[in-house]
Amino acid sequence: MRRKLQNELRVSLLGALAATVGGEALALGPPRQRAVLAVLALRANHVVSRSELIDAVWGDEPPASADNGIHTYVAGLRRLFEPGRASRAPSSVLLSTDAGYLLRLPSGSSDAAVFRARLDEAARLREKPAEALAQFDAALGLWRGVALEGVPGPFAAVERARLAEMRLTAVEQRAALMLSVGREAEVAAELTTLVSAHPLRERLHGLLMSALYRGGRQAEALAVYADLRRLLIEELGIEPGPELRRLHEQLLVGRHDPEPEPAAPVLVPVQLPHEVRDFTGREKELAKLAEVVPHDHSPVLVAITGTGGVGKTALAVKFAHQVAARFPDGQLHVDLRGFDASSPPVQPSAALHQLLQSLGVPAERIPDDLPSRSALYRSVLAGKRVLVLLDNARLAEQVRPLLPGRSTSMVLVTSRNHLGGLVARDGAHSVTLSTLTRDEGLALLTSAVGADRVEAEPEAAAKLVELCGHLPLAVRIAAERVVTRPHLTLADLASDLADERDRLNVLATGDDEDTAVRAAFSWSYLALRPDAARAFRLIGLHPGAEISLNAVAALAGVPVPRARALLDVLAGGHMIEEVARGRFRLHDLLRLYATELSAAEESAGGRGEAVERLLRWYFDTANAAGTVIAPPDHPAFLLPALSTQDFTTHDEAFRWCRAESANLLAVTRLAEEEHSPAAWQIPLALWNYFIVSSALDEWTRAYRIAERAAARDGDQAARAWAVHGLGLAAFRGQRFADALELFDRALAVRREIDDRVGAAWSLTGLGMAYGGLRRFDLAVERFGEALDRHAEVGSWFGEGGTRLFLSDILRLAGRYEESLTSANRAFDVMDSHGAVHGKAMALVSIGWALVKLGQRVEARESFREAVGFLRVLGDRKSLAEALHGVGEASAAQPEVARTHLLEALTIYEDYDHPLTPEVRARLHELS
Repeated sequence: MRRKLQNELRVSLLGALAATVGGEALALGPPRQRAVLAVLALRANHVVSRSELIDAVWGDEPPASADNGIHTYVAGLRRLFEPGRASRAPSSVLLSTDAGYLLRLPSGSSDAAVFRARLDEAARLREKPAEALAQFDAALGLWRGVALEGVPGPFAAVERARLAEMRLTAVEQRAALMLSVGREAEVAAELTTLVSAHPLRERLHGLLMSALYRGGRQAEALAVYADLRRLLIEELGIEPGPELRRLHEQLLVGRHDPEPEPAAPVLVPVQLPHEVRDFTGREKELAKLAEVVPHDHSPVLVAITGTGGVGKTALAVKFAHQVAARFPDGQLHVDLRGFDASSPPVQPSAALHQLLQSLGVPAERIPDDLPSRSALYRSVLAGKRVLVLLDNARLAEQVRPLLPGRSTSMVLVTSRNHLGGLVARDGAHSVTLSTLTRDEGLALLTSAVGADRVEAEPEAAAKLVELCGHLPLAVRIAAERVVTRPHLTLADLASDLADERDRLNVLATGDDEDTAVRAAFSWSYLALRPDAARAFRLIGLHPGAEISLNAVAALAGVPVPRARALLDVLAGGHMIEEVARGRFRLHDLLRLYATELSAAEESAGGRGEAVERLLRWYFDTANAAGTVIAPPDHPAFLLPALSTQDFTTHDEAFRWCRAESANLLAVTRLAEEEHSPAAWQIPLALWNYFIVSSALDEWTRAYRIAERAAARDGDQAARAWAVHGLGLAAFRGQRFADALELFDRALAVRREIDDRVGAAWSLTGLGMAYGGLRRFDLAVERFGEALDRHAEVGSWFGEGGTRLFLSDILRLAGRYEESLTSANRAFDVMDSHGAVHGKAMALVSIGWALVKLGQRVEARESFREAVGFLRVLGDRKSLAEALHGVGEASAAQPEVARTHLLEALTIYEDYDHPLTPEVRARLHELS
């Protein structure tokens, strides 16, 4: 009976919210009960926590009774869905769990889900226009008005905008397809009304222009462009985009068949490592994995566990390639390095950064904190079929933030630990690998060396597999030794294994995994030329997961071309893997082996010299990058002079810092262990990278090391800058009390050593921190002191920056005229010195002060000018603030306001900006 009731429930979201059971319309009750249903239906078949429901319905200021309210609304919905259910009987439709509530709803029972499915099918049928158009017609025919009309709450407001955007995109795709089959008259008729409703949407205008032109109405097509261009200039201060301008040029010259530029294809990530050659056995495990491939909209999690070298990754990669075609939206791979002896495991935040970039999210849109990154990751994967391979996990906590939400995705996790928490709490399917059986081991050896050699020496082959402990990795390495040395018999190799007591006796017993693998690696190592073997040992001194070609050259003390040749030898012997051009990675066990070799075979002096060369290279390169990224407050005067300049542009330097960010932190730790001044020099060289990137976690960790190292070296000026940097990181993270204490500490040190320039900046920092704590009088007082000190030392940048911060604090304090005056003076300072970014930020502050003074027209012009600067500069967070300002200043023009606020909201959400709720609420009012 439950199954029948569940299948009879249908929910309509593409219009006024409605639901039926068995074809009978339901009276859905009060508005907030409808809001609860909307959340549950849009996240059907997934648990929604009570706190998520409260946030979705009430936003950031729920009443004290909100929790009881959710309980009441859920009970009301259950009565509607299952009127015959006994009062204490569990619901089969709207389930309760420890984590929240789950609405069971087949995909075909929600018009929003059907809409998405129809669009997916239309995309699949692009080469068959008639069939694709039928799918588009069916999808768009599901709409009955404004999505979720009348449903209150911030969740509904955002979803309403998202669904409306999907609908408009579908209309545009359908129109383009109709043009391709000669239905321009219909397109012109339909889009003429739509462009009036969406006067700033360029793609709609381009399609209408093409339709009119093809219908012989060239003058009307040109008039559409002229009207749009005039509106864009008047309302947004911009010209039409390049695609529309090209179309306009085609119309002017009378091109026969003009059409808008096609959208750039979406890059689908295909990141699976190559399959292991001669993979054998594991039929039962492969069959078990095949049984759990997802078929509905629920993701599947599988934990593949077993001892090191047992073939977990090989199995996962083999299976992933077998089913890759069933995951058309991409296949992702991350090595979590859970058992790397020389560096910590990859943190979930760093793994999410890699995954999001692989899925096409620009680095500047990736939030800094873990919850926001995880939420964005789930949003990007929502509704997609993606295969994710998470290799070498250590703990369940390392994996959980990387799990998709609502999607038809599959996650394969490999680990040496059991990961029982993923099984118990997250419903993971468990596949435990043991070592190979005798027959499987022989089959693997036979596949690798050839059946003729095994048949010729069956006893030696069996002995060889036994001495390898039936461990796949060891069997493969032994087989490679035989293949690459044709004169070597299986009996010879078995005898060699037996003679090497210190390593291979352990391999024979199989009771020490590390020693077994170490022995196997030694065969490849001993076959290397001396110079390649030395390079391998020295790479073990590098503390990061990956190493660049130039870093290897620094470690080995050889020119870059020579380092390239040595790395080619190591890669050819499977001792190292080239993961990207010029970037290399050791497997975690190989890294441990290389580190042990460096300790055993390199002298202490040789190791120290190699580490010193490495630290010097990282500092020199970071310093070169910092000077290119640098604004005038970069503390370069504390650092040794530049010895190299490998960067010519901001973007080039920033990309290097971002690619090396994990290594730079690891190298800074190494420098501290070595008592090297690089422990504070490298973080200070990265000052401007951290200011621009806002990578708060790496920033804080690096500068804590820098403070300790500078104090150890007795360099008080460097220590003060390190503490000041920690204060900035705390302020960016809205830890204002911590920032106050840190800036105060920096000021005390600077006064003690008579560092007047630094002391002025400390006073500016104190003003910022007091402002964050809303202690405005103290903030203004400190800013006043800072301005005096900046003037005394002649720092125009210090004066301009301080006046900007002062303007913001005065505005928060309600002193709007003074705020405007301070912002205008900041603009004059920045303008007189050609500081474009400073001018843009001053324009934003001017705009907000004007808004508070009721001068909205002037405010809008100030914000628009700032938007123009910031789009070129690429500062997305500041751009969002300027867009937010345009939206607020355009209250009399709802469409203009909505366009800017939606763009601002998108960026704010990426960065978990504190103004996100305010913009959501404003959009809700406009809707």
